Amino acid sequence: MKRAVGNVLIYILSLIAAIIFGFLYIKVFKFSLVVIAAFFVFLAVYASFIAFGWKSMQKLNAYEQRLIHFGLNKEDERKVLFYSLSALSPMWLCIFLVSCIPLFTNGVWMVTIFPCIFLSCMPAATVLEEYYGLTRKKLPFVLLFVLFAVICCLLGIAVSNLVFN
Repeated sequence: MKRAVGNVLIYILSLIAAIIFGFLYIKVFKFSLVVIAAFFVFLAVYASFIAFGWKSMQKLNAYEQRLIHFGLNKEDERKVLFYSLSALSPMWLCIFLVSCIPLFTNGVWMVTIFPCIFLSCMPAATVLEEYYGLTRKKLPFVLLFVLFAVICCLLGIAVSNLVFN
């Protein structure tokens, strides 16, 4: 009970701090209310993706314990694949956002977006090790990882073209 009350108090204090900072930015720095609102919406979306990834990692840890004690079946392997890919959800959001940068020449786009995708392979390699440890398979994860990276890039390009054309 004390922990729940503490979490509610921290939430209320952070909300008050956000309102004060928003007010200061609007009055002192002459920022638009729309800019402040868009920033807070972005933070809320990113925090949701981080929470979703964290929850997926907890589920993967639970499946690791299940594997040790009882073993996994085919349905569990599908869920492990889902949780492995969803653990990378903050990375998918980052790839999408970087792909939204309006770069209309292919060379510049490859110089900016490709390193982002390449750097996203580092956390994916860690999750791949976890996935391989649970299922003894690599191919489904790698194929879906590449597919999701391509989809995030294509969605970012589509959004960029819709907004900036």
